Amino acid sequence: MDLQRTLLIGAIAVVGVLTLQQWNEDYNQTRPASEAVVANVSTSQSGSDLPTITSTSSSSPEILDSKVQTTGQLISVKTDTLDVQIDPAGGDIIGLSLPKYPAWLPEDGEKATPFQLLVNRSDCTPGDVTCVYTAQSGLITTDGPKNDQNHRPLYSSEQTSYTLPTGQDQLIVKLTRNEGDVQVTKRYTFERGTYEVAMAYDIENNSDKVWRDTFYAQLKRDGSEDPSSVNSNAPMNTYLGAAVRSIDEPYKKLPFDDFKKETFKERVDGGYAAILQHYFVSAWVPSQNQPHTYYTQVSRNNEYFMVGFYNDPLVANPGEKVSTGATLYSGPKDQPVLKNLADGLQLTMDFGILWFLAQPLFILLQFIHSLVGNWGWSIILLTVCVKAVFYPLNQASFRSMAKMRKLGPKMQELKEKFGDDRQKMSQAMMEMYKKEKVNPMGGCLPILVQMPVFIALYWVLQESVDLRQAPWLGWIQDLSQMDPYFILPLIMGASMFIQQMLNPTPPDPVQAKVMKLMPVIFTVFFLWFPAGLVLYWVTNNTLSIIQQYFITKKIEKEGS
Repeated sequence: MDLQRTLLIGAIAVVGVLTLQQWNEDYNQTRPASEAVVANVSTSQSGSDLPTITSTSSSSPEILDSKVQTTGQLISVKTDTLDVQIDPAGGDIIGLSLPKYPAWLPEDGEKATPFQLLVNRSDCTPGDVTCVYTAQSGLITTDGPKNDQNHRPLYSSEQTSYTLPTGQDQLIVKLTRNEGDVQVTKRYTFERGTYEVAMAYDIENNSDKVWRDTFYAQLKRDGSEDPSSVNSNAPMNTYLGAAVRSIDEPYKKLPFDDFKKETFKERVDGGYAAILQHYFVSAWVPSQNQPHTYYTQVSRNNEYFMVGFYNDPLVANPGEKVSTGATLYSGPKDQPVLKNLADGLQLTMDFGILWFLAQPLFILLQFIHSLVGNWGWSIILLTVCVKAVFYPLNQASFRSMAKMRKLGPKMQELKEKFGDDRQKMSQAMMEMYKKEKVNPMGGCLPILVQMPVFIALYWVLQESVDLRQAPWLGWIQDLSQMDPYFILPLIMGASMFIQQMLNPTPPDPVQAKVMKLMPVIFTVFFLWFPAGLVLYWVTNNTLSIIQQYFITKKIEKEGS
């Protein structure tokens, strides 16, 4: 009997503790320490962002860093999905907002502020907000940078502002510069309805010498916290860091802290270089039909972290035209879109170690939403489906608990008879279980079997960008945030209390007190949980109460 109670308490506690803490334990990132040692950083060129390939080295660039520098005259590009700022110095994307994803839900009459994914601020305090998160790309010669190492090559464009016209599906922005008789065009192609930006270099060699440069692309970010977590009332942290496709893994996470311990460098066919945060991802995706060298690096002062790739040298003979490039994706974690870009990139929607359970649950949730059109009701219906799958296990569990409840008076008699003689008490209970054909473990094992599914569903609801700012009804206007009036957590606590009333009372007074405290403890936990997760638990508990009530009545009727 003690073993059964211990397992029951342990099962309930594990569900609560894991759902609250496991994600943070696995994925929570600490802010980079400033005193860590940086490996492989050039002392002579510590002011440059450019990968440096010397003719005497193996084709392995050192990824260096500089302070934030812009020309002041940025190039603005607006489409239906992106609001982009390009710096003519280097032609890098240093600002990118998502008009379809507000930074926060606007008040009545207030204009929505787009969520800013890429940013380059010089007037903010690092750590409080993201100051630098940019998408850089460029060409470097095997003999070192051609320009001053503290500056990027300056491009020119026909306009400083571009907008995708209504009725037009594509917008091309060209940046040009000349290296003597060599014309370099950096071309960005924006398309309607997508978060992908095709970037290409077109090289026209009109000189009488062979032109040779190496193309690279990288994401550069400071060590600030995830803005989704900073702006959230729910104390949940998902993985913040880099990810690449490695030789052995389609999705290899590279936490920023690891950059300081050991730099990553591998040559991989296809692949991608990405930085993840809650709900959103930015990734450079090169050609999937050739090998690329992927790398990580951290600036000398540990202020910036970079992940990217570079190709083999690009050669243009006299009179020849050549091209190279890659695709930049900056937007929500959309599995089908990411999978089409690069195999493994879809795994940035990280469901953790229980992905094999979470993935079908996510697909089912999306299917239900396609029918009902509301994510709150979709969560409720998904919970009903999960309960239906586990109906036989729940049936066995509730029958066992109902029988144990029925044996409560007899167990009390045994306790009074044997007092503190635990050995005789246990022997008597085993004989009673055998006589009454009751399995004391019957109420525990089904719960233990279901726990992985509960945790997997927790991760699905936590990772799905569709729940971000998604309303349900009435006071719940954002399922990804806590219930502003704590109504759902209080209902959840009440449902746990009702469940306890239907369960047999533990004979051990200490265990009985612990069980009585569980609804209070869980209510406190769930006060700050995202409303979508609490809605799932309320629905699950309600269905369990209904099922357990009818089974208990049936068992009592059989006994009478």
